[in-house]
Amino acid sequence: MRDLLVILCRFRKVRSVLRFWLPIILLITVLTSACNEPRTIPQSEPFSTGWSYAPVSNPSKLNVDDQSNFAVPEDSEFQTIGDGRPLITLPRGPYVLGWEARTVWFRSPEIPSLDYRDPVLYSPLMNQSIRLFVQGSGGLEEIYRFGKPELGPDGFAGWPNHIISLSPELEGKRIYALVFSETLSVAVSSPANALAVGERGYFVRSIIQKDLARICLGFLFSFAAIFALILYIRNRSEKLLGAFGFFALPCGIYVISNRTVELQHLLLDAPVLWMYLEHISLGLAPLTFGAFMWQALPSSRTVRWITLTLGAYLVLAAILNLFGVPLYELLYPFFYITLLSCLGISAVIIVQAFHKNREARIILVGLTTLMICAIYDMLGALGLIFWPFQIITWGFLAFQVSLGSILYLRYTDTHRQLQQYSHGLEEKVQERTASLDRTLREVRMLKEKQDGDYFLISLLMHPLRPQDLESGSVTVAMELQQKKRFEYRGRKASIGGDVCLAREVELQGKLYIAFINGDAMGKSMQGAGGAVVLGTTFGSAVERTKLSSAEANRRPETWLRDSFREMNRVFLSFEGSMMTTMLLGLIEEKTGKLYYINCEHPYVALYSKGEASFPEQKLTTKLGLARPETEPEVNQLELKPGEALCMGSDGKDDLIFTDADGTEKRNADEGLFLRLVAECQGNPEVIRKSITDLGEVTDDLSLLTVYYQ
Repeated sequence: MRDLLVILCRFRKVRSVLRFWLPIILLITVLTSACNEPRTIPQSEPFSTGWSYAPVSNPSKLNVDDQSNFAVPEDSEFQTIGDGRPLITLPRGPYVLGWEARTVWFRSPEIPSLDYRDPVLYSPLMNQSIRLFVQGSGGLEEIYRFGKPELGPDGFAGWPNHIISLSPELEGKRIYALVFSETLSVAVSSPANALAVGERGYFVRSIIQKDLARICLGFLFSFAAIFALILYIRNRSEKLLGAFGFFALPCGIYVISNRTVELQHLLLDAPVLWMYLEHISLGLAPLTFGAFMWQALPSSRTVRWITLTLGAYLVLAAILNLFGVPLYELLYPFFYITLLSCLGISAVIIVQAFHKNREARIILVGLTTLMICAIYDMLGALGLIFWPFQIITWGFLAFQVSLGSILYLRYTDTHRQLQQYSHGLEEKVQERTASLDRTLREVRMLKEKQDGDYFLISLLMHPLRPQDLESGSVTVAMELQQKKRFEYRGRKASIGGDVCLAREVELQGKLYIAFINGDAMGKSMQGAGGAVVLGTTFGSAVERTKLSSAEANRRPETWLRDSFREMNRVFLSFEGSMMTTMLLGLIEEKTGKLYYINCEHPYVALYSKGEASFPEQKLTTKLGLARPETEPEVNQLELKPGEALCMGSDGKDDLIFTDADGTEKRNADEGLFLRLVAECQGNPEVIRKSITDLGEVTDDLSLLTVYYQ
């Protein structure tokens, strides 16, 4: 059943491909057959022999607006051409970079019979600018112009084919052609033997027959490049595919816009546009090819330097073109650079292919064909060899076929691997599921053991839970919210490092309320351990005072200092692995006289008459870090009736706010606690609710308020 579905899917893909390509194939077939239709009546007559020429000694005299002022050379000045064809080879310029510029008059034989429905003069290519005249009763009469040969290089206007209408009255007359050129040759037609007179429709059909396949290949290259670039944009990791797309696109554009392809001008009559497309794509093709090989052979420094050299020359050429240097002149050094680059890259590929890499050998075959075609065309463009036609199009085709073969091989390898994976997929899923189940059971067991440890330490912390205390005119209110919450066997609990405690104690016959607010270092177990030690030490000091008259016969400042030393000694025994901030205080029940030690704990706030402020207070080093001989600073404050002293751990300030746009930021407002104390009148329960409403609390939170009525 699976094989049947695969076959159906493949059939649908093939059908969709045929649905796209079949109309194109049929169109090409119909057009080609129409072009090959046999003709019984002659459709054209050669017009490429019997020409003569006369060089122009002073081209500046030709730059006149009135064409009647053009002086055609005398018949005696015209020289015969060896083969009678209207083409003269130009001598090379300096350093073999181009040819000398010349302006030449050509004189044709008499125009033959124009017994055609739409007679035309056909020239596939003229080098470079041309004006055609015939002798009339009033002097020279211009019958065609392309560019301005009298202006020299400034009159250049592109390289189209030329289909020039001829009126029947021109039969038997001679054509005088003024031609300017600085590339290869000065000619009325290139190749010269292609110049002919005939029926317009015949030449159009001939052009279609000659160029249709190349145009189709050019569009095929362009579509393949665009498709590859779309795939690359969707997956940027496929850099080799993207490099291929960037290489194939200028190749396709060059095949379509190449000057030897005449069909382009029948599709769109824009010679300058086609010229720029041809030159720009020709310049980009070697550069993008180097970039492709850079991705294919990333370890080759030679390819890298060749690519950078080509890129540097293109930048220089663009700058020179902005200053008026024609593009075709910039191509001459570019051809030599590209020729050397092709040889260098070919050498690198040959060396890489010796490593017995199957894909490298396939690329080598396609690239060898492409290199041979490119080198042949470049040598022909430089005039070094006989060059009847361009073959680079078929080189591009061979190269893309080689790349398609590699893609096919990769696809088959991937398909084979997927089949292997699918056969053992069920077993692998079962094995993976069993492994995940085992891991999950282990995690659950570890979680249960951890929660058990949390639960045991929560039992130790239970006697140290905060309890409000009211004695006479003094009331102590507390709120505690530990960060770590858990559930163990249906019982919910929480642990943390904060402590809030208050106890009654009698000193020198006066009743005091001893209170402590501490924050032990560390999270979860470590913090909870510190909280247990701190709370137990505090409780021990209070109970010892109740049981010993000597302990009870001490001043409040002395009791606080002794309690600090005892707590610090205990925490020092942990050798720095456990520390805590703390605020330890005493308040006399009758007078409201308050004494406290602040061990690097957040500042206490004084609430009075609806306002909150930080009273002046001195800090002492935190427990576990202070030296044994450290003398703690005892702060004193006398509360008046209706006033309250509010304190809390740093959890009250460790908040994360979320803006309307979803952006998170931490609290940096040092006055937030004072505002909350004033708004909530020092009530720790209301303060805690206000804090949790403002944002997310990221630490243990403890609050303690001492009221004096």
